[in-house]
Order: sequence, then C-alpha cells, then structure tokens
Amino acid sequence: MKTTQLLEDALLLVEQNFYFLHAGQFFGKLAKTAEFDESLLDVSLVCDTLHTYHFHPKFTKAVLEDAKDNSDEVSLFDYFVAFNAFRGICMATVEALRLNSSFSDFLHVRLGERYEDFFDLLSFVRNVLSHNIHAEIALNAKDYEGTLKRIRRMGRNPHVVFTFVYAQDLPEISPPYEGYGFTCIINFEALDEGMEFLEIIPLWELFMISELCFNLTQAFRGNIASSSVQ
Repeated sequence: MKTTQLLEDALLLVEQNFYFLHAGQFFGKLAKTAEFDESLLDVSLVCDTLHTYHFHPKFTKAVLEDAKDNSDEVSLFDYFVAFNAFRGICMATVEALRLNSSFSDFLHVRLGERYEDFFDLLSFVRNVLSHNIHAEIALNAKDYEGTLKRIRRMGRNPHVVFTFVYAQDLPEISPPYEGYGFTCIINFEALDEGMEFLEIIPLWELFMISELCFNLTQAFRGNIASSSVQ
C-alpha cells in the first residue's frame, strides 16, 4: 500500500478516535442522568443478509446501572471509552510518524528538538494501553524498556520534559485562553514494574496529549490545503 494512503488512514484514525472520545463522554454523562425505557435496551445489529447479532439487554443494563452508581466519578463506560480512544489516537499518530512522509516532516519542523520526546511519549502511552490487563493500569517492563533503549541509543536524556503552548507552537489553532497548553514529565530511567500509569501521566494530561495529536493533524491538513492553492 502506498505511503500516502497509509498516512491518510492513520490520520483519519486519529480524527475518528478524537470524535469518539468526545461523543463517548457525552453518552457517558447521559447514561448517568437519563432514564431509559427497558424496551430501548433490546438491540440487534444486521451484519449481512444472513446474519444478525442480538445484544443481551442485561449487559447493557449493567453498564447503565454502573454509570448511575458512579454519577460523581468515572464510570465503567467513561473509562473504556476514554482509554480506548487514548490508545487509538496515540497508536495512529505513532504509525503516522513512522512513515517517511510530509506529516513527519511537518512535526519535525513544529516540534524541533521536542520531536523525539513527543514520539517516545506517544509510544509509551500506546504500549501501556495496548498491553495492560490490570485494573489499576500497572506498568509492565515491556511498556517502557524498548523506549528507554531507544533514548539511550540516541544519546538523549531519559528524563523527558515535554511542554507545548498553543499560542507559541501551533498558532493556527485558537486556544481557549492565553497560555493554554500542558507539560508532561516522564523519567524513563525511574520507571519500574507495578507503577500505576495514572501516577505517571494523569488523566488530564492524557486528554491534552490526545487533543494535541488531533490538532497537529488538523494543522497539517490546513497546511496541505494552503500549499495546494498557492
């Protein structure tokens, strides 16, 4: 498959997951506040002309009840929607950056010396959320060892401090307020098995990282559109 098609597929996956992240949080809030008629829980999906899959209402009801029980906290629905979207966004962005393409060139220019740190940050999130089977998202050595070896091989500092401020770094995107951005700090040499992922990268930073991936994609597409007109 051509690089241009692979890149388009990866960027589209970033965008789709970001929309899914927003819609998922909306439906998560709706599940906590709305009352659903039992008849609405009986759902079927026509897969093809011969097959229809029937979803069991009791499982849907269990998720809705969990949302009600956790109206002031993160529900099971909120959790799975958000973390699947985080994983999908970071995975797709990493795959896009692995391609020898204009998108990688664009990020090299915009991020400068921060490019490799950003790549390692996304790879770490993707690895953890792809391999995790622990409820508390406890680290496994394979989540970070490959990234640490890469950092050492490149002679870079394993104490990664990635800062992004929209007004300075991506002026095409209008920030909600002056100084809008974030800083993510990870010391890859200090990571160890069993550490809790959200103690290393808090939930808010995961949202900000995902938003940045989406906004970089939008800025890149805008630049491509501008270039094609000139």
